[in-house]
Amino acid sequence: MDLYSVRMRAAEGGAHEKGGNHISGGERLVPFAKVEETVQALVKRALTHELGRPDFLNVTVELVPAASVCGVTALVGSKRMVGSIEEGRTVAVELLGKVGISEAVARRAVELIAGGPAPGGGAMRGAMILDADTGERLELDQARGVRVSQIDWHPETLAGWQEAVREYGIANERIAEAMALATKVVNTAGVVAELCWSDDPSYVAGYVAAKELGYVRIPHLKELGSALGGRVYFVRGLGDVEAFYAALQRPMLVDGLPTPVYVSEGRA
Repeated sequence: MDLYSVRMRAAEGGAHEKGGNHISGGERLVPFAKVEETVQALVKRALTHELGRPDFLNVTVELVPAASVCGVTALVGSKRMVGSIEEGRTVAVELLGKVGISEAVARRAVELIAGGPAPGGGAMRGAMILDADTGERLELDQARGVRVSQIDWHPETLAGWQEAVREYGIANERIAEAMALATKVVNTAGVVAELCWSDDPSYVAGYVAAKELGYVRIPHLKELGSALGGRVYFVRGLGDVEAFYAALQRPMLVDGLPTPVYVSEGRA
């Protein structure tokens, strides 16, 4: 079945390209019958976001031929309990060390997100790309970063995932979207790991993701009320940055579940 890519981005103070501050974004891959419903849901998200009321809102709908969509299996989920922001960030550095990222590079990533990665401070619309060995930033435009697009769950797979994780309290849209995005990112050639926490002031959790680790949720990575957040993609051996951008924008559906789907805190 052919699908449609529905993408939304919203900003305050003009379009992102003209210096507007990012408010909200969203990405879905849906059949034709779901296009209108999906557009409405993404527009509602933009117009009711806690970061403010946008004065720029763009929604793009594009046909995606079935033959161009590839499938991927979701990452195994788990959670690391922490008692403070400092402990959460220490755990993030520790997890990144398990996939060969030095403490210095991991701490640089944490500091970049915590300090506002955009030039002059503040959150970025896209993600940073860091060389996993040197910590060098590799984005083509450090004001914009890189965006992942054309990613979603197969509906039946999503239903199965939600059922499997419901008892852990994470069967919600926010974490499902984050899981899908992280799954695509770490399955992209050259990516070693991802570190992320939200720029939404009311949401303080984040995660570290890697093929070897799965998706590891960390409940405390920033102060409540802070609008500083972002993503770092750690890469190794990345020869062509433009090709990497293109790979992050190829259509992909999460259509398989791992065994187990989730590792409970007691077994993590």
